Amino acid sequence: MKKLISLVLTVSIFFWGAHATASLIGDEIFLSCMQSGPDDHSLCEGNGNIPAIVGEDVEYPDYFNFQNSLNIDVSADSIWLSIDSGPFCGWFTCDGEGFLEFWLFDLDWLDSLENKLVGLDITTNMTGVQTGFTDHSVHIALPETRVTSDMFLHIDLITSEDSGQLNRDGETGVPEPGTLILLILALTGLIYYQRRKSLLSFYSR
Repeated sequence: MKKLISLVLTVSIFFWGAHATASLIGDEIFLSCMQSGPDDHSLCEGNGNIPAIVGEDVEYPDYFNFQNSLNIDVSADSIWLSIDSGPFCGWFTCDGEGFLEFWLFDLDWLDSLENKLVGLDITTNMTGVQTGFTDHSVHIALPETRVTSDMFLHIDLITSEDSGQLNRDGETGVPEPGTLILLILALTGLIYYQRRKSLLSFYSR
């Protein structure tokens, strides 16, 4: 009986843990680029929608093919943007105006088909960065300013699974742990059954 209880508890913990955090690992994503200059640039708009598979390595290393001037890495639940070279003047212009814009889209959490983005937690030492998101995409706008090798942008992806399911008013609520409750009830029933069986066996002697 103890082995059975241990097995139920192990399965419960594994099931709950496996569904507690969403992950993009293994998902195919796409990256597109647009700059606000008057003319399209072959290293930005010319790249089109670039596919990649989210994994342990950087998905978009040295995006502009220029001394690691821009690396974009999508992990299980965050986006890292780093620069390994510089200083250099802007991305395509030196006037300090306009933006270099990226769209990361088709973000799907493979372990939770109903999961979607509900927020972004931004950490950066860049000035003037703009971000946005939809259910399955992230928008990043980098200002055309002086670029240095210490610049970075880190975005934690907050999903409906992380913060709770959205209620009818669009507010965030606490998810109901229905599966865990059912497992606890099943375990309680097993313990009750074993005790009852032991008592009946004792009094029948």
